[in-house]
Amino acid sequence: MIHEDASVAYSFFVLVEGGAEVRRQNRLVATLAPGDFFGELALILGRPRTATVTLTAPSRLLSISAHNFQPLLTRSPEIQLKMLKTLAERLAPTST
Repeated sequence: MIHEDASVAYSFFVLVEGGAEVRRQNRLVATLAPGDFFGELALILGRPRTATVTLTAPSRLLSISAHNFQPLLTRSPEIQLKMLKTLAERLAPTST
């Protein structure tokens, strides 16, 4: 489990198998499936974690250390674009 407001961000995670829930202030804000990722905001902004992520099923995760995160983005425009699109979707207002 990754805890909201945790002051140290060590890794970025990609959900390879399984599922997870994302909560902010104990409110469900997203459900993650294989291929989804989390932990990027804390590493990009250098701030505490913005949400609590809890696995909801047996899962496999790919963990990328904070030390390797920036070089990964620098070397991979495809990952940069995927992350940018996902962040934009997360921030875009939902239609009512």
